[in-house]
Amino acid sequence: MTIQDELGQTRRAVQNLEKALAGLRNQLGAHLDVLRLIDDVARCSADLQRLEQQVGTPSRHELVVIPDDDYDHSLWATGAADHEGLGAPGRRAP
Repeated sequence: MTIQDELGQTRRAVQNLEKALAGLRNQLGAHLDVLRLIDDVARCSADLQRLEQQVGTPSRHELVVIPDDDYDHSLWATGAADHEGLGAPGRRAP
């Protein structure tokens, strides 16, 4: 089971618990223990939402297309490319 499946299953469980507690509140009224349970489940829901945001959607590697065309020669026209990796012009390696 993937993390997305697990998160979805957990989200459904929390939603079912919220519905069940709403039914209890309708039956028992504003009973202290029911209100505490509703508050606890609200915190669980908020924590789960933060976890879902942290995990995010499954990562898909973005396909980068590298064309077969020649490089743009203007990229190399400044002369700086001649010194790439060699340091400052006129400077010699030890």
